Amino acid sequence: MRETDLDQMFAEFEASAAPTFRPPGVPEARRRTRARRRRRGLLAGFVALLLAGPAGAYAIAGRDGDETPPTPRPPDGQPVEWRVHPTGVAGQLTELRFVDARHGWALFDTCHQVDDLGRDDCRRDVARTVDGGETWQRVALPETGNRQQFSGPAHLLPVDGTTVTVVVGGDYLVTTDGGASFTAYPFGAPPPATRRGVATRSGFLLSCPGGDGLSDLSCAQLRLVRVDAAPVPTPPPVALPWGSDRQLIESGDGRLWLAVRQNDRLTVVVSVDGATSWRRLPVVSDAARLLVSPDGRDAWLVDMTEDNYDGSTAKRVWQLIDEQWQERVALPPDTNSVAAVNGGLLAVTNPWGNVGYWTGDRYIDAPEPRDRFGNSEDDPTVEVLPDDTIVVTTGTTTTLGTGTAQTRTWTRLTH
Repeated sequence: MRETDLDQMFAEFEASAAPTFRPPGVPEARRRTRARRRRRGLLAGFVALLLAGPAGAYAIAGRDGDETPPTPRPPDGQPVEWRVHPTGVAGQLTELRFVDARHGWALFDTCHQVDDLGRDDCRRDVARTVDGGETWQRVALPETGNRQQFSGPAHLLPVDGTTVTVVVGGDYLVTTDGGASFTAYPFGAPPPATRRGVATRSGFLLSCPGGDGLSDLSCAQLRLVRVDAAPVPTPPPVALPWGSDRQLIESGDGRLWLAVRQNDRLTVVVSVDGATSWRRLPVVSDAARLLVSPDGRDAWLVDMTEDNYDGSTAKRVWQLIDEQWQERVALPPDTNSVAAVNGGLLAVTNPWGNVGYWTGDRYIDAPEPRDRFGNSEDDPTVEVLPDDTIVVTTGTTTTLGTGTAQTRTWTRLTH
């Protein structure tokens, strides 16, 4: 740990930043936050049941892009605002996924993903953007004749700007040419293009022996495999039992990171040579998640345990320095989502709509996107794409932050 009085430093931060980071009415707002999270958990459960796989367990960093990120010009210093409403689509926008600053996919559905689970007359449309969300083109899904295709929740598994899988009704509908054509595959036999949607940049993923890495992850021990079925040179030196929290991350420098959490202890192993050899990092108690910047230069551990609404539980942070985890000043107590960006920073959000950066010592506000999330009842969450684009998402908006470090241009997409 750094030789610093952490309690004093955090007290100084809270005294100076609390007036801007936490608005009035905290107890009531926190009550509403908990209620919103319960509602979101219901829908999340249905999606998890559909996939029965590692959605969210993999972080894919450093996939190659084929175009320069867009540079929209915000009017009067405000974020650019575009609406995702392409011609010809039906229903509501239910999912919006970007793979880099330019390329994204949108899913529209005439049925509600919870209330209409038994219906088989739902219409699904997909749309695609190649210019950062300024324009969208409808992509027609095929008519397979299988009525089950139109029932149950639908979900997107994008790989890049030309390859996406639409998971719906027991089928995988896959395009690898930007939507010009689709091929249907049964749920038990996902093709490589679908498995790449949950794999790392070079095709690593976790799977049960003989499994596909998607439909069944309930075996006693998972193992590291490759989408192309090539053998993994050396298995990682850590057990992967069923029920453990695990993350598989491949950063832009080619390093492979595997984190496993059991009994409140997080173990991280790293390979620099494509799983030929592994190095075990020190085990950290109480840490819950591994965060790695897209370029691989910075790695962090965080503990995002929810507090008791009295501010008693700090969001602890450790940074990897000289192969050791060193504890830094805790995140602001109201942080609800965090992700690593390039430049030694963490991007953080809180339920009140604030977006900012954490340096390990202090919070730096990003005022441009604040209050640009509409009146959503969902807390904003943050993720960072392989090209270092920040994505802040609520139930009604998606906001992209392109650029480097704290110098960002923000684009707000309304749902």
